[in-house]
Amino acid sequence: MLRPAFKNIVLFYFIKYILFYILLMFKNKDYTLIDFKGFRNSEDVIYYLWMFLFLPIVCIIIFSVPLYFAFKARRWIYFVAVVFLIFFAEYFLYTYFASQLNLMNGMYSAVISLAVLFLLFFRSIRLIFNQKNKPS
Repeated sequence: MLRPAFKNIVLFYFIKYILFYILLMFKNKDYTLIDFKGFRNSEDVIYYLWMFLFLPIVCIIIFSVPLYFAFKARRWIYFVAVVFLIFFAEYFLYTYFASQLNLMNGMYSAVISLAVLFLLFFRSIRLIFNQKNKPS
């Protein structure tokens, strides 16, 4: 079976968060993500990287391994259950750390996650759903 490599799952989280930050940038009319004029020294660059890379790195550390093993599931129901649990946990992680006042941002994150997951791993997901149910 064609399973995604671990580096592809890490790439999934970076792409997902880039798209998510772009959506929030337009939604909130806050273009800090692309405003590089305010950098005066290396400390500003480190602060910028910390602000925008904290959540993707935390998600990679916490959720990459479970997502990787979800693609090894022999039955589609296990795959769906693990992916649902990952997205559910990611929603709560995001709303707790970054968006306690606007819970819809967590929903936007989940929708983007689902879309990027299907775009990047469509063939692998299709194989999981099309394979015969083998005993576990």
